[in-house]
Amino acid sequence: MTDPDTIRTREELFAFFTGLDAKRPNAWNQYGYKQALTFDDYQLAYDRGGAGHGAVHRLLDGCWQKLPRIKQPAADKETPWEKKAGAVLKAINGWQKLRDFDRRNLVGRYAALIYRMADNQLLSQPLTTATKMVDLVPVFENQIKVTKWEEDKTSERYGQPVTFQYRARKVGGTETQGQPDEWQDVHHSRVQILAEGSVGDMFEGVPLLKAGFNSLVDLEKISGGSAESFLKNSARTVVFEYDPQSTPQAIPGENGAPAQTVREAHESQTRRLNRNQDASIVMQSGKATTLQTTISDPAGPGTFAANLFAASVRIPFTILFGQQTGRLASDEDKADFGARCASRQANALTPMLEEFVRRMQAAGVIDAGDFEVEWPPVNAPSDLEKLTNLGKATAAMQQAFQAGLTEPLFDANELRAMVGFEPRADDGMPEEGDLDVDPNEGAPGTVKRQGPDPTK
Repeated sequence: MTDPDTIRTREELFAFFTGLDAKRPNAWNQYGYKQALTFDDYQLAYDRGGAGHGAVHRLLDGCWQKLPRIKQPAADKETPWEKKAGAVLKAINGWQKLRDFDRRNLVGRYAALIYRMADNQLLSQPLTTATKMVDLVPVFENQIKVTKWEEDKTSERYGQPVTFQYRARKVGGTETQGQPDEWQDVHHSRVQILAEGSVGDMFEGVPLLKAGFNSLVDLEKISGGSAESFLKNSARTVVFEYDPQSTPQAIPGENGAPAQTVREAHESQTRRLNRNQDASIVMQSGKATTLQTTISDPAGPGTFAANLFAASVRIPFTILFGQQTGRLASDEDKADFGARCASRQANALTPMLEEFVRRMQAAGVIDAGDFEVEWPPVNAPSDLEKLTNLGKATAAMQQAFQAGLTEPLFDANELRAMVGFEPRADDGMPEEGDLDVDPNEGAPGTVKRQGPDPTK
């Protein structure tokens, strides 16, 4: 057995690479896919990958396109309780902090939100009551770790974290400018965890980019390989050919410099040729050509990999990547993505906001009382769509009237609601005794609205 065969056999024996192909258990190793992914992999795909970055922000922007309303149940108008709760968040730009909390959760398995409260206590001490909220600090998965667990089996928090440590500065940052970098102990009562996809264990959160990570690797190979082929052709790799009978000689140096070998002379000429547009090559009984690389069209394989990734994050391809032909996303794609965002709002973001409000109520920052989280409709019609719907409604009313229906299908307030206008006390529809038919004025059968008598 040759040395390469021995090395390959040992690698397959001790490496536990996997794949879905049972015939080739080490297929992922050959394809360049990692078996175990870490937060650094997800963060790199988010920071430097267009598809990964776009998926996170498409979903984030879709869910947070309008801020939710934290209100008292069955309250149509803003109540004093709601106004005070909103002022607590507004004072520290809280909505942006909560949105960023969600962004960091989408990148890794979980993210943390550190409560900084005005209670004259250290972060390592339990949070009881506070006079106000000072700040909210969202951190990535690799900026926080558990240092102590609850070991008392009689405790309701058995198996849960007791103390965290968090790093104020982002791990891997290069431009620190003297920013303090230390791990601080934080009591669990001052930490909120968001681990989407988990039902309790923060380490079981499911990163958004995990299922489609292999497709991201494929996209990088396709785009990078295609770009490399363009580079190979534009770099003008020069091939020098000589006749077998020729005897090229070394080129004397200038001003007493040592002579260059033929190889050194060609390398120098090639560098000048690729750096300068007007450079030339001197040959001795030979010819020079350029080595051309066949450029593969990345559109087909790239689209295939992109579709697989779009399926993994459950975002329609046309929503995530758009269309190069100018065609917009279909109504079905918009409806599907809207349903995805609405489901995530209800099942992930609403519980996160409810936990946040309850803990602020326990600390006395937000007044006690029942509340609910209400999200604006994700697929709310645009102004143009509202006017289109209004036109269809009035057309239907006209057709119903021509068919003999005496009562209108919609009153004026219902029509105003279609375009987002406030209702008015007088809905503008005629009532009994308000209509009068004057056979002497206007066309026969003209209906006139009876106005007030000017003599009274």
